[in-house]
Amino acid sequence: MKSAVRRLAAVPVGILLLASLAEPAGASGSTAILTPPGAGSPVLERMRRDVAAATGAAEVPCWHDLTIKSIANGRYVSAEIGWDGGDYGALRARAATPGKWEKFIVCRDAGTGVTRIRAQANNDFVSAELDYAGARYGMLRAQADKVGGWERYYSNSAPGGQFSFYTRDTKRWVAAETTFTGRLYGVLRARATSVSAEETFAW
Repeated sequence: MKSAVRRLAAVPVGILLLASLAEPAGASGSTAILTPPGAGSPVLERMRRDVAAATGAAEVPCWHDLTIKSIANGRYVSAEIGWDGGDYGALRARAATPGKWEKFIVCRDAGTGVTRIRAQANNDFVSAELDYAGARYGMLRAQADKVGGWERYYSNSAPGGQFSFYTRDTKRWVAAETTFTGRLYGVLRARATSVSAEETFAW
């Protein structure tokens, strides 16, 4: 089931410093709008306006047909839209080559790093499931039809190279769980307080 309104999670003690170091205050300066394939589509333009409204930016670049690759295992991130229930749309670093489930739309304000991510396979925003427990805590899922607290991210670099990203509610970095086995191998979870290979991606 798609989310509507999300409750805000408390910021864990001890990692508030990340926000002050990694997320500069104030609106972005002048940023050229990129025109990738699909630019101008209703979906992309709504995302662009959402980020602009959140940051006060005059212009926000967006990317279409973007892939995300885990540095830890060299696999592309897939949105598991063939799954059902609470795992529907789970993001996993498991694909050797990119296909339609490995394509994303991303809008990012260069001045603040505020980022929105949407899976092209089902047109849903990516959420961090902060009310899940155990091995599924913070699981990223492409399942939301609007942006709430759990669909807000910060990324430390624009598409075109390596990056890391975290949920803006908790400041927990997203990790690809390459030590997990079975169904959850490579699942992306917003659970880390520091960045290593598992928290590093390329897009």
